[in-house]
Amino acid sequence: MAIFPELVRNNIKYILIFVAIILLLVGISLIRKIMRHKQKNKELRQAAEDKLRDENLNSVILNNYAGSNHLREVQIPYDVDYSNPGRESNKSLLDNNKRKDGHIMLQLVEKTELSTRKFMLNPIKKIHIGSDLQNNDISVLSEGISPRQCEIFSVKGKIYIKNLSHENQTILKRKKEQAIVNEKGLRLLSNDEIILGSVVYEVTITG
Repeated sequence: MAIFPELVRNNIKYILIFVAIILLLVGISLIRKIMRHKQKNKELRQAAEDKLRDENLNSVILNNYAGSNHLREVQIPYDVDYSNPGRESNKSLLDNNKRKDGHIMLQLVEKTELSTRKFMLNPIKKIHIGSDLQNNDISVLSEGISPRQCEIFSVKGKIYIKNLSHENQTILKRKKEQAIVNEKGLRLLSNDEIILGSVVYEVTITG
């Protein structure tokens, strides 16, 4: 029984070296993870700032305050991936710190069988998703999606989603739990998933 402690004492130097190497590798892995996390946050914040800047420019060009309600802004994805839509998406894990202007932005990562599209949206303006190409902010042609399926909106700094369709369901998934979205609405949180037919939207909120 005394052989093991004796073996440890005789090889303590090598054991310490081995432990130090393990700790070093773990530390390097953590540093890399932190750096990737910061880079993703930086990219998403930049996309949010670009979106707000474009909206302000569009407001000036279109003179939205002059009653030009017929001019509807088309939401364009800021990133599209056709190469491998089935892979895990580039999720952005944002902290809850508010930006200096206190403005909340919403990222939706749309995953279909054909592509992955990323949208940066301003929830202060009502966001409509559906199969109609003319009257939605995000149009997606897929089975099981109504012409105007759902609406995303903001109230007092919080973001909600409500179902607008009588034919098709809007499902909100949070971790392992799922809920059917009704016409009254449910609150959206980062890392939620919105399911419309076969289309999934991954939610990230930055403020």
